[in-house]
Amino acid sequence: MAGQSLVVAYILFLAADALMPIRVVAVVALIAVIGAFIYVVTHLRKIEGMVVSDNLVPAQRGPRNNMVLIACAVPIVVMLLLLFLILKA
Repeated sequence: MAGQSLVVAYILFLAADALMPIRVVAVVALIAVIGAFIYVVTHLRKIEGMVVSDNLVPAQRGPRNNMVLIACAVPIVVMLLLLFLILKA
């Protein structure tokens, strides 16, 4: 009985995709990058709230925040492209 289940497991292992570990790591990396982006956005909102409450609002607050968000969104786009290439392979 144990030998038969070992043979089935071996056959399933041979039938598994060779790129599956890379795909799993790519998905985990994408989730980590998205989590970091969300952390940065919430941190920026907290800082913005403190600045507004202390009446230290600069004249051009919007463009500076947009640049930070764009710089943080670039890794997400790169990870999505890499994940797409890995899934297509």
